Amino acid sequence: MGTQVQTEDPRFIRDVHSKALLNTDYNALQQHRRERVYFHKQQNDINILRGQVEELTTIRVEMLEIKTLLTEFLNK
Repeated sequence: MGTQVQTEDPRFIRDVHSKALLNTDYNALQQHRRERVYFHKQQNDINILRGQVEELTTIRVEMLEIKTLLTEFLNK
């Protein structure tokens, strides 16, 4: 990495070589990582629930088919 220069905002430094503006706020980085982990966990939980709903829907359809077949059998 090239030479770095402090900017007016103490949270940032500028890399002179690449002209990149770098965030040095470690607490913000940690918070971002926690939020990202939380978001991924929430998405995973949602996907699990969607799978369970699909499974229950399939079971419900199968139960209705069984009920229909039993009703037809008993009416013969």
